[in-house]
Amino acid sequence: MPARPQGSHRLPDRDSWRPDEPLRPLPPGYEPVHHEPRYDDPRPTRPPDQGRPRDPEDSPWRRTQRLSRPESPEAQEWHPGRPAQASYDPGDFRPQDQYGEHSQYGEHSQHGEHSQYGEPGEYPADAEYGDEYEAGGRFVPGFGDDGDADYENVRPGRRSRRASRQDSRGGGRGGRRPRRRFRWIAPLAALLVIVIPLAVGGVYAYSFYMGKYHPADYSGAGTGSVVVQVPSGASASSLGPELVQLGVIASSRAFVLAAEHSSNPAGLLPGFYGMHKHMQASLAYALLLNPKDLVQVTVTVPEGLRLSQTLNLLGAKSGISANGYATALKDPASLGLPSYANGKAEGYLFPATYEVQPHETALGVMKGMVQRFDQEAAAVNLSAAAKHVGLSPGKVIIMASLVQAEGGRLSDYPKIARVIYNRLAQGIPLQLDSTVLYGLNTYGILANDQQLNSSSPYNTYRHKGLTPGPIDSPGNAAIQAVLHPASGNWLYFVTVNPKTGETLFTSSETQFEQFRQELQHNLGQG
Repeated sequence: MPARPQGSHRLPDRDSWRPDEPLRPLPPGYEPVHHEPRYDDPRPTRPPDQGRPRDPEDSPWRRTQRLSRPESPEAQEWHPGRPAQASYDPGDFRPQDQYGEHSQYGEHSQHGEHSQYGEPGEYPADAEYGDEYEAGGRFVPGFGDDGDADYENVRPGRRSRRASRQDSRGGGRGGRRPRRRFRWIAPLAALLVIVIPLAVGGVYAYSFYMGKYHPADYSGAGTGSVVVQVPSGASASSLGPELVQLGVIASSRAFVLAAEHSSNPAGLLPGFYGMHKHMQASLAYALLLNPKDLVQVTVTVPEGLRLSQTLNLLGAKSGISANGYATALKDPASLGLPSYANGKAEGYLFPATYEVQPHETALGVMKGMVQRFDQEAAAVNLSAAAKHVGLSPGKVIIMASLVQAEGGRLSDYPKIARVIYNRLAQGIPLQLDSTVLYGLNTYGILANDQQLNSSSPYNTYRHKGLTPGPIDSPGNAAIQAVLHPASGNWLYFVTVNPKTGETLFTSSETQFEQFRQELQHNLGQG
């Protein structure tokens, strides 16, 4: 069988091979490229005497040249008398026409096998030429990545085993693995995991050390002025945060260290002190140990407070603890109460503004408040005025405390006093919610049904007449209203608007119920 025509770089001429011409002998020393399988190649080695003759022009390089340019449609089938087309001739490239479906004689190969290009040809499939460029996985010069790429571009339906191996190893075109661009991330992350906790711990340890042994502190005696109250039993640790909030010292820790280094065992003295802002902690602590730095304190006690409320206010504002006032109150005789007080201070600590001097005691403060009551009673000639209205001085104070608790506007005090006088005269229970709530030691405006049924002696719904004693500390206006009541036949009154103190008066029980509904409506609106 004649050998297949080989492509050449030469133009067809008289030296060109023709089918009717015999084959030219091989040049001296020519050794054809043959397949050398590796130890793992399953294909048997072909004996050297089998196969087609090899022409010098039929080399892998020449075949690549033939594949580099497509052949024209006219070269799809060979015709006798016509020369083979050169590899550089223009035309469509169809490798199956050269060795595949149609042989050089225009018909199928007698073997019916696929050629090296994946189509039937005259040579056995994959015997020698199927993977000739990569025999045994070795690289053949002249057949690198570019050649494989061209071959795969020519016949996309067939991929070489080398390309498959490159894909299985993760390589792209040309078998090159992608660069690992972010190899530095893992070491950096590990470094951060170690460094960040160490840095945070170091900062915390440094801050802890500095805060404990070298806390923030001002220098000098400071500027400006501020009054600071030292409660009874206060310590450096409890007073420090308040001094920091007032801007007197920079840190509580510095104040505590100043107390620890102080040689005065007595500790802080209760009272009010005139201090400065931005003081050095040691100077601030020393100032609070000096009685000469105590200042006078002004305390205002409003009208209508119960005795318990008055003591709490004094304990918060006078620099003397509430416990000190409670202790002094256990000996009522020491307060100098009037005889009609029956040994009870409720109602007789007169509401007014007081100047609490440095080193004053709780007993001294309350004695001063009782003395102020005596002054007001003497000013109105209480004993004589009480006789004029048919009451004792003690009952005047009790009724005045009821007027103070129920009244809204000062102008309504005399009318409220008249309602109480009228109900007492007619033997009608006073029915005052304020007295019920006082007897239960609670606060509010309206008493509920359960509270109204209490058995307290201060329940004026169940007991006629005045209460056993005052229920608050009445002021001068309430006392004057009892001594000088308004004229009228009212039996009921309701403060319908607690916010404004508006109070309505009537002698009709039906209208009184309407007033109560109006009050409940206003309370519901908040």
